[in-house]
Amino acid sequence: MQFINLLIGTILMLIFAIQLLFKTDYDSLVEDLPSDIYPMKSIYKVGFIWSRISFLSLHGDTKDLLIGQAKLLYDPRYSEYYASVIWSQILSFVHFFIGLGFLLAGALNLAFLLVVGIIFAGVTGYYFFQRMGAELKTRHEHCVEELPEVVSTFALLINSGMVLNEAWSKVAMSKEGVIYDLMRQACVDIDNGISEIDAFYRFGIMSNSPEIKKFTSLLIQSMEKGGKDLSDFLSAQSVEMWGEKKQYMLQKGEAAATKLLIPITIIFAGILGLVVSAAVGILL
Repeated sequence: MQFINLLIGTILMLIFAIQLLFKTDYDSLVEDLPSDIYPMKSIYKVGFIWSRISFLSLHGDTKDLLIGQAKLLYDPRYSEYYASVIWSQILSFVHFFIGLGFLLAGALNLAFLLVVGIIFAGVTGYYFFQRMGAELKTRHEHCVEELPEVVSTFALLINSGMVLNEAWSKVAMSKEGVIYDLMRQACVDIDNGISEIDAFYRFGIMSNSPEIKKFTSLLIQSMEKGGKDLSDFLSAQSVEMWGEKKQYMLQKGEAAATKLLIPITIIFAGILGLVVSAAVGILL
């Protein structure tokens, strides 16, 4: 068994090294990726090579999921590219850790190292697979928390007589934050010739937030009616948003308290077990 593990590990790591060392067209696909988001990006070409094999290619529901997430995080025109980068990233790290696990298990005659390698492969693969989803979830949470203040400021500016586009731009430039970044992107879209309605609609989609989608949908309806009731609409939305934020923060606090209760319960059970064990020892 030791020899088989060593042989498989050697073959896998040799294949990895050969794929890594030879110059391919895939090198140019990863060189401009930010290293903080895509660590060890130079090895991703290994995954790109593996993805050319039909059963290892990105397809089906997995492809649809990754492309859908990439459309929300990046320019939709490049969503398929980013989805393929994530998939290649996963394949590269899975190959590396499984190969390393086999090699170390064979070289040191320690079978558990193969299990460790497989676990590392699974953990890293899962981490990279869910990264975009986690980023979208974080974006949604930030947007929900920031939305009431945005709507309130927006309402004040509109009520003071400022036109819609100018008020939107002023709010977008007023602070740093996820929702403000998305608002600034909407400003860029408008400057590039996209209509206000389309830019605001895309803003709602990119936020990945049902609350913002609802707000932008109602805002667009008001604009299509001529914007006569825009001031009243924004004032009403401001009051509603603050109420929803209060409920959201209460739910978030309850969820955090529930998560905290689990380790406290485990610690209490451990202490109780020690006390009972000591008491039983004394009685015996």
